[in-house]
Amino acid sequence: MNTYVAIINGKAVLAFRAEDDDEARAIIDDEEGSMRSDLKVLVGMDGKPLWDGESAIEAREATAAQHAEWKQSRDQAIGDGEIDLDARNNPDEWNVYLISAPPTRKFRRKN
Repeated sequence: MNTYVAIINGKAVLAFRAEDDDEARAIIDDEEGSMRSDLKVLVGMDGKPLWDGESAIEAREATAAQHAEWKQSRDQAIGDGEIDLDARNNPDEWNVYLISAPPTRKFRRKN
């Protein structure tokens, strides 16, 4: 398995695993798959969906840094039980969004 990134409008937005370039392309092109629907629903820092449903989505092999980010997230998910190896969850099915989350507001509780 290799780590790939989905690129939209020149920006890497998602790291995922595939056997080869053909499988990576098939995952991205799968109109019934969850990747495209997730990319239309999840929003970036600008509050806009990561994908407009029309722009091309490209796939390329991840850089070493992107692969390391995917691996660190996957390992954390295993440690946190999000990927349950005992239940035969496949850790190569883990996807990592390469975006920053919008800041959250912290509220101080009034006593």
